[in-house]
Amino acid sequence: MTRALERTLAWTSFGAWAWAAAVAADDRRHLHVLAPAGPRGGGAREDGSTGEDELVSVIVPARNEAGRLEPALRSLERQRHPGVEVIVVDDESTDGTYAEARRNTSERVRVVRGAPLPAGWIGKTWANHQGAEAASGGWLLFTDADVVHAPDAVGMALKLAHRLGGPGLTVLPRLETGSWAERIVQPAAAVLIRSFVAPGLLIRLRAAPTAIAAGGFILLRRAAYDSAGGHAAIRDRLVDDKALAEQVKRHVGQLAIVDGGGLVRVRMYRGLPELWRGWRKNTSVGVAERSPLLAAFAALGGAALALGPFLAAVRGPRLLAAGGIVLQLGVRADVERFAPTPPVYRLTLPLGCLFLTATSLASSVDRLRGGVTWRGRTYALDRSS
Repeated sequence: MTRALERTLAWTSFGAWAWAAAVAADDRRHLHVLAPAGPRGGGAREDGSTGEDELVSVIVPARNEAGRLEPALRSLERQRHPGVEVIVVDDESTDGTYAEARRNTSERVRVVRGAPLPAGWIGKTWANHQGAEAASGGWLLFTDADVVHAPDAVGMALKLAHRLGGPGLTVLPRLETGSWAERIVQPAAAVLIRSFVAPGLLIRLRAAPTAIAAGGFILLRRAAYDSAGGHAAIRDRLVDDKALAEQVKRHVGQLAIVDGGGLVRVRMYRGLPELWRGWRKNTSVGVAERSPLLAAFAALGGAALALGPFLAAVRGPRLLAAGGIVLQLGVRADVERFAPTPPVYRLTLPLGCLFLTATSLASSVDRLRGGVTWRGRTYALDRSS
């Protein structure tokens, strides 16, 4: 590596992590928090009502979720908000998902057997579409089969949505980690998404197309969902939560981004094999949906930025290296509120970024070869350029 290239990498990586630190600071000023009271925690509408009499239809798409579904359904049954109906859509599961869902039926929970997947649809978007068609509520809450909600989560989110106005909100869940691999990768994913894929500065800019949502908790007014075209408008989009947020922003308005404060929890992937499969499905499409080559280039650039401060410490400007490392550690520490881990894992951000680079490259290769496989289905994503 030439001296000029070393200095360029050092300055570029320092700038990238300075940007990430600025995004983190900006998020702390603007991010709403799900809480019982306080300036950002909920409240009444201008007419004095709080939505306490409104029906929220909670839609849970489930494909091969046996062993994980029951805690999620129990948490939804225990919601203190009186107007809650839960619709579980069994998406042609081949395990015991349907039987597990049926065991948990109550006054609030009903199970719908999903129809066969039509051509041109992604499985989850089709399941969510069917759930929305079966829903009766004026509000739709899209969640996942492995998400656990505190008893006040739905009611507090509804109050906050009324206070904020707009089409609805998305709650960032607490990412639970149970293995060393999860503790390395999940916080790194949170850093990269927040800093470079969907920074809040661009999300709040109405003219920018950038939008994001956490698929585990998307609360939408039914009217806003319909006006945006619903899941039918994003039927072929693999990263459905991001696609839905973009569609809503384009046609109705920006979803508010809310820190769940630990009231919504999920363990997305369990162990290294699930991490690899899950992020292999998400990364390339989420970064550059229309171009796997661009996604691969971005992944390699991300790896360079993650390693840049440490390479500079060996061969480049030492002061820049120290500054880059400090900024990187600070950004990693800031996501502890979303993905808490033992303190030693704060040093592992570059490893997590390298893992995600590898999954993105593998995903790009999958797309160039003809499709991405997820939950037993292969989707041909004809969006390359």
